[in-house]
Amino acid sequence: MSEQALESSLLDKLIDYLEKPDFYPHKPEHVEHIQTHISHVFIAAPYVYKFKKPVDFGFLDYSTLKKRKKYCHREITLNRRLSDDIYLGVVSVVEQDGTFKIIEEEPTPNQVVEYAVKMNLLPEEYFLHTYLEDDSLTYDQLERVADKLAEFYNSQEPDEEILQWGEVENIKVNTDENFEQTEDFIGDTIAQNSFDAIQYFTNEYFDRQQPLFEQRIEDKRIVDGHGDLHLEHIHITPDKVQIYDCIEFNERFRYGDLAVDLAFLAMDLDFNNRWQEERYFINQMAKKLEDPDLPEIINFYKCYRAYVKGKVKSLQSGEEEVPQEERKEAAQTARRYFNLALRYALLGSHPRVLVVMGRVGSGKSTIARHLAQKLNIKRYSSDRIRKKMAGLPLRERSPESKRDELYSREMSEQTYQKLTDNALQAIKNGESVILDATYSEKPARNRLLETVDAPVLFVETQAPNSTIKERLADRESQNEVVSDARLEDFDTLSNTFEEVTDIPESKLVKVSTDCTVEQTKRQLYQAFIDINIKNGLDR
Repeated sequence: MSEQALESSLLDKLIDYLEKPDFYPHKPEHVEHIQTHISHVFIAAPYVYKFKKPVDFGFLDYSTLKKRKKYCHREITLNRRLSDDIYLGVVSVVEQDGTFKIIEEEPTPNQVVEYAVKMNLLPEEYFLHTYLEDDSLTYDQLERVADKLAEFYNSQEPDEEILQWGEVENIKVNTDENFEQTEDFIGDTIAQNSFDAIQYFTNEYFDRQQPLFEQRIEDKRIVDGHGDLHLEHIHITPDKVQIYDCIEFNERFRYGDLAVDLAFLAMDLDFNNRWQEERYFINQMAKKLEDPDLPEIINFYKCYRAYVKGKVKSLQSGEEEVPQEERKEAAQTARRYFNLALRYALLGSHPRVLVVMGRVGSGKSTIARHLAQKLNIKRYSSDRIRKKMAGLPLRERSPESKRDELYSREMSEQTYQKLTDNALQAIKNGESVILDATYSEKPARNRLLETVDAPVLFVETQAPNSTIKERLADRESQNEVVSDARLEDFDTLSNTFEEVTDIPESKLVKVSTDCTVEQTKRQLYQAFIDINIKNGLDR
């Protein structure tokens, strides 16, 4: 039996003891066992004991007792940089007379069967994620976190060993590894077209933003950071801010642009739909660090961070020792993180209005629904708005006697005004929005551009007449179709659609739907990414 297999077997036996309150010297009332893909954590109030799993993932190697001891001590040293009374020390577990015992003193090496990091248990009410869940997160709290981190980064004088981790070829080691390690999850936690799009965005950004990366090195924005800076690792009491649980197992995950460090927390806020709070935090960091490029490059690194979380959750979903329900939940969470990474790649993270338009039957609503679901963006449909205002059932074709009134000039103007109002409200709330409507007339398109004070991107879906006629004919046999348009309306609707020559190329994507859905997504994703990166270059 290999050393790793032997130690894993011994840990399984040890876990039975660690889950019992009587095992601990201070005899807690109860013990809670939590595990991640790399650790076993035992909460035995008022302490926490963290054991490293005997695993080797390539980027992390805890496969031997000697290595686990080394990384336990390194974890304490590194985490004391941003916390002062959490990490108490390394404890040893020895085996005596057929049983196990935790001891604080250093025994002879041949007595030890395992090492653990001992910490004080922090009150749950003061974690950043708790404030968020209770809807009590304030800008003042984010300001205090920004002050703590700004002091941490500004105190560093990075040498050449650290600065090299700002070079594209070294950053690419991490991103390439992420893609390699998630290939087995394609079709499970990440779709093939999402994988391809995020990889395309990543590599294109490297190629086209090379000067920005070089400037970051020259400005010494490369630091020995935290490496795992997310909500659950930030504790804010009225007296102090403490940040713990940094990456200790691999320097290349900790060394890097301070933006990649901040991107984890920024991404966490976005993941929880706190887009305004995220922008406030990053803007404060940019001011405190005197780093005007931070709001630009943070988008790239947020995509990276979301992808890393998707990878971690995917790995957890495949661990046989993790309960089935937890594995299922991990897989669902992984999909959400990968979708967020895709959103960053396609659209960035600033509020924008995405208008999915085109002739009736050209596939616009199919594309709009896909983007809304995939990117977690609210969608407003002109068909739905029109029928709701008229008090008509959504999923029944409107009676012919009502159609003249329903599709009158007055009702159409009210419908498009409501779409604009919804867009304005979304932007005011710091959110992106999808408008699903034909936008067949130039004045309606131009009014939207003139009214909305945020980036607007039009997507025109296109298909040949024969395809559109076939789709409209098929609606006769379909149930619950919101649109009233049918084959008999083709000529009238086609004649009223004004060719899209009024929208600047920088604000327009034309996409063919006369192909498979996957092919349409692929061409749409690439077009979005090209515009997203170009907009970043132009800012």
